[in-house]
Amino acid sequence: MSRCLLACLLVALGLGACAPTDRLVFPDAPTRVDGRDTWYDTDGDGTADFALTHAGDGRLLTLGYDDDEDGADDRRYHLADLDPGALPHLVVLIDSVSYPALRAALAERARGPWGAFHEPAKVIAPYPSMSALCFGAILHAPPMPGAINRHYDPRPQRRGVTNLITKRLGGYRNPWHRRLHYHIDYDENSRAWLNPRPYLRAEFERARQAFDASPHRTTIVYVSSSAAMIMKYGQAGLDEVIDELEKFLLQVLYERRGAVRLSVASDHGHNLRDTEWIDVERTLRDAGFRVTDRPRRPDDVFVEMDGLMTWFGVHTPRPAAVGDALLHGHDEVETVAYMDEDGVVVRDHRGAARVTMDDGRLVYTPQTADVLDYGGDLVGVALSRDDWLKATADHTFPDAPARLWDAFHLGTVNVPQVMVTVKDGYCAGIGWFRWFVDPRSTHGGLNQVNSAAFVMTTGRPIDGPLRSAEVFDAIQPGYVPPVVRGAGE
Repeated sequence: MSRCLLACLLVALGLGACAPTDRLVFPDAPTRVDGRDTWYDTDGDGTADFALTHAGDGRLLTLGYDDDEDGADDRRYHLADLDPGALPHLVVLIDSVSYPALRAALAERARGPWGAFHEPAKVIAPYPSMSALCFGAILHAPPMPGAINRHYDPRPQRRGVTNLITKRLGGYRNPWHRRLHYHIDYDENSRAWLNPRPYLRAEFERARQAFDASPHRTTIVYVSSSAAMIMKYGQAGLDEVIDELEKFLLQVLYERRGAVRLSVASDHGHNLRDTEWIDVERTLRDAGFRVTDRPRRPDDVFVEMDGLMTWFGVHTPRPAAVGDALLHGHDEVETVAYMDEDGVVVRDHRGAARVTMDDGRLVYTPQTADVLDYGGDLVGVALSRDDWLKATADHTFPDAPARLWDAFHLGTVNVPQVMVTVKDGYCAGIGWFRWFVDPRSTHGGLNQVNSAAFVMTTGRPIDGPLRSAEVFDAIQPGYVPPVVRGAGE
């Protein structure tokens, strides 16, 4: 499907269908606060009938129900009386909420459901920090054929551009989707980019319904339209996402009388920056390359881009020359990475460094520049994956040696020869997408703000930092999400 046709399809989907009317019924705000009790009017009759009681340190202690609405609770449930291992487990995967954004939101929300959770842990996303790769890792799904829907498949039996959009519009589910009890249909997901607010509200209600209908002890739901809210509205959109998540968690706690184990995890960070598009295909053409969907000659390139992101890939037999062209043509480029013999080269405008493997340990060695700014203690030293994560989780480029290595070795079936990130405040991608979204935030890159996701749970304390693939073992040790839906179900 051409980009023009897809644009027309998006418009048709957006203008030709009504927004969903599903939404949560839990009240938007408490009715009153009495000391440590926070009261809500759950049936909308003007009288509070449900209370949360918090300890002085913010922990959620009890849920109280005032059945006769006389101002005092008739039933009280103590969360400490519940065995987390005996409870149904609801896992909420939410798109695009970063670890620092969640921490900032929790610092301003002393009441509500948050006191039922242990402290959130930082999760470092794969590279590129794209939803399909991140959630695929969290759910232990098989690798995607490409990092984005429209990717190049160089294998002789295919040799051409594959576009999963057409398959997904026909009902196809990606492997990681098949491990979900709820996710939005792809046609609605397209409409959500035009008008995300009603879809966000509908998704949480549909996720609640999926939990009620689930026959499994562990139920996994995915809220996608949060990404559109944050990309379109920036910080204001993020605030609405957290508000709606809070209502959802409150409603589930209310309906289940607290007898539920809750976990929430995100895929990647978001930069919360107004974003300017750059034309990387034009830069490559100006440098003498031919941008084409059918690369055959040495100067042919296929540029793999999606939406308006801080990451893109290039399929080319001349990765170093493509890197030269992009770095010389764009100050906005942050890093360029590609394979060189048995190592990964990472470059910026200052020079180049190299990541190699030495007996199962990763080594980062500056060649002409310390591109990752790791400094002396981490340069030229062979470290295990765990050591790299611990040493760099809070760095500008967290866990970059392992993430760069895996991007070219393990990430997807079809890997572009060059992977590029652009600086926050800029993006590459499909230019016409700006007709629909003037981005106030985006993601995809290697740096901290693009990469820092989170996980939190009511079940047990979690020691971070983690990688995405370690999330489920942290919240439910030994559990591997099974396939629960068919490819076209």
